[in-house]
Amino acid sequence: MRRWVVLLVLAVALAPNARADEGMWMLHQLKDLDQQALREMGLTLTPKELWDPATGTGLAAAIPSLGGCTSSFVSPDGLIATNHHCGFGALQQNSSPEHDYITDGFLARTRAEELPARGQRVFVFKGYDEVTGKVTAAMKATMTPVERVRAIELREKELVADCEKTGLRCTVAEMFGGRNFYLFKQLELRDVRLVYAPPRAIGEYGGEIDNWMWPRHTGDFSYLRAYVGPDGKPADFAPANVPFQPDRFLKVSTDGIKEGDFTMILGYPGRTYRYKIAALIAQDTEFNYPQRIKLLKDWIAILEDRGKTSKEVEIKVASMVKGLLNGMKNNEGMVDGLRHLDLAGRKRAEEAKLQAWIDQDATRKAVWGEVLPSLSALAAERAATRERDLLVGFMPRSSSLLSAALTITRWSQEKTRPALEREFGFQARDERMIRTRMSTMQRFLDVPTDRVVLSYFLTRMQALPRGHGLASVDAALAATGKTGADAVAALVEQLLGKTTLTDEKTRLAMLDLDSASLAAKGDPLLAFAAALRRDLKAIEDANRVFEGRAVVLAPRLIDALAAFRATPLYPDANSTLRFTFATVKGYAPRDGVSYKPFTTLRGVLEKCTDEDPFICPSTLIDAAKRGATSRYSDPRLGDVPACFLSTNDITGGNSGSPILNGKGELIGLAFDGNYESMTSDFVFDPPLSRTINVDARYMLWVMDYVDNAHNLLREMGIEPQNK
Repeated sequence: MRRWVVLLVLAVALAPNARADEGMWMLHQLKDLDQQALREMGLTLTPKELWDPATGTGLAAAIPSLGGCTSSFVSPDGLIATNHHCGFGALQQNSSPEHDYITDGFLARTRAEELPARGQRVFVFKGYDEVTGKVTAAMKATMTPVERVRAIELREKELVADCEKTGLRCTVAEMFGGRNFYLFKQLELRDVRLVYAPPRAIGEYGGEIDNWMWPRHTGDFSYLRAYVGPDGKPADFAPANVPFQPDRFLKVSTDGIKEGDFTMILGYPGRTYRYKIAALIAQDTEFNYPQRIKLLKDWIAILEDRGKTSKEVEIKVASMVKGLLNGMKNNEGMVDGLRHLDLAGRKRAEEAKLQAWIDQDATRKAVWGEVLPSLSALAAERAATRERDLLVGFMPRSSSLLSAALTITRWSQEKTRPALEREFGFQARDERMIRTRMSTMQRFLDVPTDRVVLSYFLTRMQALPRGHGLASVDAALAATGKTGADAVAALVEQLLGKTTLTDEKTRLAMLDLDSASLAAKGDPLLAFAAALRRDLKAIEDANRVFEGRAVVLAPRLIDALAAFRATPLYPDANSTLRFTFATVKGYAPRDGVSYKPFTTLRGVLEKCTDEDPFICPSTLIDAAKRGATSRYSDPRLGDVPACFLSTNDITGGNSGSPILNGKGELIGLAFDGNYESMTSDFVFDPPLSRTINVDARYMLWVMDYVDNAHNLLREMGIEPQNK
């Protein structure tokens, strides 16, 4: 459950009342918002038109999750619009030195030309129900912290198992640190195919230089398609499958928008920390983010050096490099913002006000008096192992082969346990995805790269103070009979030089073995993974103690905050569907500087150079001559809009979210936040917090004039102009 961090909370409710553009609202909360104010802003749809739980219908049915990104159906035949970087994995998976779709882009002019995006899933929203009473009934006052967490997990698994008898994919999500629980239902579609993505010079224009920055000119969009079996039910990839027919799909607007217009987003924001207490924010500012940045820089440098060795390796590491670069810049902005705002100091002052209010009343003090001090003490305890925890958080995925070995080892252990006792992610419902990962990793596997990256992490683990590392790593290094760098080199050679997991069929076959049979294989990497797994299990058990303590404290704090503020609170983001509403608006990042809310095709050309990441395709340059006279040009701007700003409240996971006008029509795709508001994961700042969106008119213009994706335009109900 990994609850202990997110449950150490202090609500943003301590700040002044939330502005109209702040908040990631659950759908059942929409009816409690100021409907008159929303109508005046420009929303013409009612809460029931967005989602009616009684009938299970509404616009939300057109907004599927991609498991880390958001998307939207834009045709009756399962065509899906999302960001270029959300479809990047499908591009990488199908690319080779001979067919470099990452660089050149891809367009399927017929359904038969669409390429499989193996491992990609589309999760279609089917609603949710509150199950708070059913979950909390499992907790008893006499339980130990571990028993408490286990009881919650068991009840969640029972609810999920019962729900999934209907054929849906279900999950229980907690809100407000465990005060409320909701059962979310989705239809999981397993046959997903790549349909179209513009060249990287358009879809990733500006690269890391422009990442998180405004003004922006990036065509960050791509298209996938979801398929089902001939019977209309979810199915694995097969040539006989047919396009999925969604209950709802979005109309793509060609009318455009202007400054001050209403916007709304339905999407799946990943994680926010609006309710973290001061002690944890201080740890993030002083240690967590700075140390993550250093680690990510080192990791990126290794992968970039490896990518220079050949085009094949460059393709294999491309997705990982892209993700790490994005994370690093995010962390850099986070540190800058946290320090600039002195958010930890502000939170301490806010906590003091809350504590004073609690202490003023004997009843309040009896119920809530020790909550904040207890949460702060819990945070201090967790800080004792932060160096180790940082490395443990990354090391299991530092090597594709080590990750596979850990998965195989854990699967062999979990599959023998009773269904409801198996850990999340290793239940029978997860086997298909595990097998898919074991297979598709072959497209990204480069053993020499694995060697270098694993060596880096082992070296970092080796340098931890005595008693702070992992016993499995220490023992494996000592067993080489060497010390320092020589021990690391010898261990990596033993683990990766002699493993059989480099073969796809071998990995898949090992999933059928039990633990004893795996051990009998004598594979050194599997043996190391088994020892490492014991250490990781001990850490997980320790975390459950903290989770069990926090799950009692956090709901009480939320209750205190509700009484203190007497206004609706929105829960932190946790990858469940949320609604945000706002307007198109620029911002002033610093004294004497003011940013307009739109960029244009003219600005794309002004940035063009002969050097990456500002190389413009010749097809775009030629087509731009007719941009201003095309149907996609905005008369107010005198050109095709490229990107625009809105005041929507988003975070990671919202990538690919449709940004909609008041009628529910798609006017663009959210793909980034601005650098000045990087700390919006912690606190929303109305003057600075902005969402960066690619304008639908730029998407359509590129499709029409640059790539001639006329088949897709017609499918979306738009007649091409560039015939």
